[in-house]
Amino acid sequence: MGVACNEDKPINSGGDSGKENPTPETVTEINGTKIDATMNAVGLVADATTGKGIPGVPVTDGYNYVVTDANGVYQMKANMYTRKIYLSLPAGYQVPLDGQTHRPTFFSTTAFDYKNMNRNDFTLVKDATLSDDFTLVMIGDPQCQYQKYVDRYVQETVPDIAKYVANEKDVYCVTLGDIIFDSSDLWDEMAASMSNVKLASGRYLPFFQCIGNHDHDAKQSNDYKATANYVNHFGPTDYSFNRGKAHIIVMDDVVCTASKSNSSPNGCTWNYNAGFSEAQYKWLKQDIENVKDRENMVVMLCCHIPFRAGASTGGSSVNSDKKYDEVLSLLTQFKEAHLMIGHTHYNQNYIHKGYVCKGGQPIYEHVHGAACGAWWSCNSNVYGAPNGYSVYKVEGAGITDWKLKGTGRDEAYQMRVYDGNQTYSGTKGYVYNWYNASNYGGSSSIKAIGNASFKGAFVADIFGDDDSNWKVEMYQNGVKIGDFQRIPNGGSCNVMAAAYFFNELGKNTDTWTNKTASHYWYYRPASGMPATETNWEVRATHLIPYPSPEAGVTHTYSCSSLTTDYSVF
Repeated sequence: MGVACNEDKPINSGGDSGKENPTPETVTEINGTKIDATMNAVGLVADATTGKGIPGVPVTDGYNYVVTDANGVYQMKANMYTRKIYLSLPAGYQVPLDGQTHRPTFFSTTAFDYKNMNRNDFTLVKDATLSDDFTLVMIGDPQCQYQKYVDRYVQETVPDIAKYVANEKDVYCVTLGDIIFDSSDLWDEMAASMSNVKLASGRYLPFFQCIGNHDHDAKQSNDYKATANYVNHFGPTDYSFNRGKAHIIVMDDVVCTASKSNSSPNGCTWNYNAGFSEAQYKWLKQDIENVKDRENMVVMLCCHIPFRAGASTGGSSVNSDKKYDEVLSLLTQFKEAHLMIGHTHYNQNYIHKGYVCKGGQPIYEHVHGAACGAWWSCNSNVYGAPNGYSVYKVEGAGITDWKLKGTGRDEAYQMRVYDGNQTYSGTKGYVYNWYNASNYGGSSSIKAIGNASFKGAFVADIFGDDDSNWKVEMYQNGVKIGDFQRIPNGGSCNVMAAAYFFNELGKNTDTWTNKTASHYWYYRPASGMPATETNWEVRATHLIPYPSPEAGVTHTYSCSSLTTDYSVF
């Protein structure tokens, strides 16, 4: 695989490979291009095989972009707050991987000296075997707070991913923030957990990273300093890369406001808002302007906090909508656009119907459940769906397929069916059922709402549904007898999961009764007694609406047994 060249020290500090770099005054030319003496960031982007410069490669300091000239040379006056010089990786070239860790290294690896000329050369390996089709793995919130959680991530999640994509020719991973949980002592361990991940084919699996609120160090005095640990381990917070006809952007959408004490290893965490600064928006506009033929490409913007309405999670964050509308408008310049999001510890798919892309489809937001699930307390997210990750198939200028993959679960495990009449209790004695509008648990009598429509009904919990592209049907003795109806978002929490969390795990906050996203469908048999029905089967069909509803892929999942006890969690 290609690696970023190590010629990335300030020019007046000595060179690499035993050669002394010239002083700033004597550097007047690189590969036939005259260098402006006022520039403090210069270098060559070259083909590793031919040694020739690669023209047209976008290079950035994280604030502004320049593009390499016909000789493959870039030069710019970098911002005084620059920490890395890096590329928007062009399609057709291998992802540069560090030779020791096999993590992506598309950025400079030594400190940037604003007052002097910094030369950072990069070499890229052209790969004719790369096509426009590839696989993306999206990982929400590893969020490891203690070593025992790192151990679970290393022993459960990462091997599950590697096994699932073992036969994929071209595959990449992106975490979606909250790599740690206010635990700065674990940065080395988490970096190691996603290093040297080798597939059965012999290829290394690249893990790109996104920063989350708990990755911002609240022991620091401001947002900029709070990202230093992340940058030192993984590189820039705002960057992009290209694969085939896909442009993938990763950005920090956490705006830190004030720190507060907590019980984490750091002893503190940030209060924060969601959104982007004016400088980030300016950078994003330039990044997108550098994408040629974008009306015939797909874009994926990976961030931590959701764009969809109501991004607040239990009072810890407020969706300020800062620049969100403007960013969504920018994304509609592409043929197809997807938001890849973490943060919530539950899955939700949200369609931004007011923002339609060039291909005719609206922007689709994928909010991913967490790899850690309910913070490594069980094997489920806070809505009861399995902890895990999601896998996307990109073909040409679109995402043509995706699945939620539960860690340690079969890929067909996409739903559960409950008895809407069942009552749940447990060790703490809190009593819940699906049809009560008010179920209470915990020392603070926290309410978990059910829905009256569930009384006498089968309740299907479809882990990754949305309100537009699914149908759920009831079959009995092999014959369809009716359709399930979906309750609106906010119509119920997962009552059985709430009963488990409060009765058996001793939870005591409304995090465990959140009803923002409802994944619940119901069908009421004539008997009103799901537990007595026989020879039934629930079939849930997912239509992937790209490239169009008429030509999209469909998947049908089935379930023919009721979930009745807590062992599933």
